[in-house]
Amino acid sequence: MHALYRDHMGDDLSVVQDARISFASSTDAVAWEEYEIPQLCKTAKRSSTKIPILNQRDAGLIRFLARGCTTEKWEKAINSIGEFSTEDEIEELLKWAKRLPTHWTPFGQQQIKLTMKAPIPIRTQSFKSKMGFVENEESRRYIKSTPELFIPDFRSAPEGDIKQGSGGIHPLNGEWQNQYIAQCNQAISTYENMIAGGVAPEQARFILPQGCYVNWVWNGSLYAYAEFCNKRKEEHAQGEIQELAKAIDPIMKTLFPLSWEALTG
Repeated sequence: MHALYRDHMGDDLSVVQDARISFASSTDAVAWEEYEIPQLCKTAKRSSTKIPILNQRDAGLIRFLARGCTTEKWEKAINSIGEFSTEDEIEELLKWAKRLPTHWTPFGQQQIKLTMKAPIPIRTQSFKSKMGFVENEESRRYIKSTPELFIPDFRSAPEGDIKQGSGGIHPLNGEWQNQYIAQCNQAISTYENMIAGGVAPEQARFILPQGCYVNWVWNGSLYAYAEFCNKRKEEHAQGEIQELAKAIDPIMKTLFPLSWEALTG
């Protein structure tokens, strides 16, 4: 699996400028520093980018937009935790934090295009994140190359009546991997025989296993990627999609260091 950089529009300064348009005001960076962009795809538009260094006021505005409150109120809430003596007081603080009126639109203005690769079920989970995203994926109606197979480390089923998730590595992981590889390779071989035998590719693909990789181009806003990563890096998310979400982190941290920390830190 991978997440590779292809192109982007905007930076931390753009977030601030887009927020300050409400007051018909603008600002500027203190300085600019050039950084190499990690995890480039073959069609990347650039290999490095200039990152703005913001003054404290503008950096504070980014945190305010993401949190929905001033730094002073945020720090006051954190410092007050040690004074709580009842569960009701803690619950009130959590309710306060949940109701904070975050301002997402300046983050929604910034766009990032990535080239993604994941097995079919993980691609499907990713596509459930619709708001702020557009995707285009490869189609086996048109291509005839040999599919690439994802080989997982098989995990044990969760204990009890939990309906999702998994435990540690299954004690028979190696044996299950061998069976999985054999079965999937047989299906892939049959697929290639069907293509060679003149079966329509749009039907031959039905036999391919769920473990085959899919490549797609994913264009989304900074806010959309943050929402995706916050949900999919959570410990109850499937392990494979956690891995995919974590692969997005280095790119966003490079392109939008202040905003990404405020949205996901």
